[in-house]
Amino acid sequence: MSSKSSISLGSFFVFNSSYCRYENDEKNKILYYYPAEIDLNTKVRTVGLCEAVIKFTGTFGTSPCEALHTQKTKQVFLEPEPGFWMVMILNVPCQQKNRDGQIFMEYFTDEIQDHIYQSLLLKSYRMFTLMHGTFNSIVGERKENVALLRKKLNEFYENYLMNLKSSDADLLDIFQGIHFLPLERNSFLKILCFINQVEEKFRCIKYSVFLYNDQLVWSRLEPEDTQILYQHLSLELIPSFIDSELKGGAFSPSRTSPFGPGSHFGRFMTGPKSMEDLSSLQKIPKIYLNNGQICCYLIAYRALNATICLLVEDSVELKLEFFKNLDAELGNQLSNLASEIGEHYSKTISQLNAEQQSKFMYMYFNHMNLAEKTTMHADKKCTGHALIPSDIMKLFGDFYTDLSKMKDSGEIIGKTVTDCWVVGKLSDERELYVILQQKNANIVEVNDELKKLSASNFQSIFIME
Repeated sequence: MSSKSSISLGSFFVFNSSYCRYENDEKNKILYYYPAEIDLNTKVRTVGLCEAVIKFTGTFGTSPCEALHTQKTKQVFLEPEPGFWMVMILNVPCQQKNRDGQIFMEYFTDEIQDHIYQSLLLKSYRMFTLMHGTFNSIVGERKENVALLRKKLNEFYENYLMNLKSSDADLLDIFQGIHFLPLERNSFLKILCFINQVEEKFRCIKYSVFLYNDQLVWSRLEPEDTQILYQHLSLELIPSFIDSELKGGAFSPSRTSPFGPGSHFGRFMTGPKSMEDLSSLQKIPKIYLNNGQICCYLIAYRALNATICLLVEDSVELKLEFFKNLDAELGNQLSNLASEIGEHYSKTISQLNAEQQSKFMYMYFNHMNLAEKTTMHADKKCTGHALIPSDIMKLFGDFYTDLSKMKDSGEIIGKTVTDCWVVGKLSDERELYVILQQKNANIVEVNDELKKLSASNFQSIFIME
């Protein structure tokens, strides 16, 4: 008997049926298709079948088609903008088995949960619009801009899909939450004063975001924009910057400022590396906020483990002198703040490690402020590694579906075949999922233990009824 295969991405494509006007023009509706090496006839046929399914199911109601299940694949659909469809086709895990001398393939269709991969598909769209704007804003009124959209889609998803961990998708991909760093009052006020000081001195700065490691301390953006920018910073920009430093042998950044006299640890993550680096001014990334209506330059600056992101209006002409002045303003202050926060952060890490070694493991999400906290994952999804068995994580996905049907509050308690208790609880737009390793406990004792967990870790933010 062979080992079971994992969930894998079969195809991913974007199409718009209105771009096909004639019968032999079907290829024009395809805006992007992965994998690219598939022959054109197969691409056209696959897109055509999906288009037929969408049109057929549309005759039965106003809600668009969301998923199609077959024995070997599951197809997930999303219409992010009118006329534009995104489709993700996933290969169902399978295993070769032998029964009565006959070899056959068994497919595990239940292991792919629709709502998780619909969230993954939506995230792929939101990440694209963050960097390029909406599909309609790129195309505009000029049909020749469709070629530009194809180019942007190809450039973005060629890299994005390479890092898509489809086999590790779970509840965190639905939440796409934010890990906040709780700070004592004085430290937080120092950070806030620092940000206000920078914004006052550089009036072209429209928004600011402050992180320590991969945890958010402050953001002036709207929650939805903060959410997707946080995903980009914590899962892509910051890790890639750290990797580039390590590959360059810079395990501890130099204290000498590349912009002139000064001693601090600050460096631009996006922007020029020195006063001689003229070419990088043309490479400063832009991001699109408020559903593509606002465009800003993303200037990210890092000192030790602290990162400040400054969003500057795209109408401003960025010059080297601006970055020199910015470096002089940020470098020393951010280095000092990072050192101060580091003392508090080490205590937080010690507390988190103690929580992970306890009999509880939990995952928490607040729909109101998008706050997320988990001890079920090794590194908050940076590598996708979960610390709990996949069957229990899948069970929590089922809990989520059931809890979402409840109005204001609800609770589900179960016991697995391995004798551990699992709990899913909804209360006032907050969700809590818990694993309790206590084999001989009964439901009453489990409920008492949950109250202790709530009192010690979620006091005043989650009410155990």
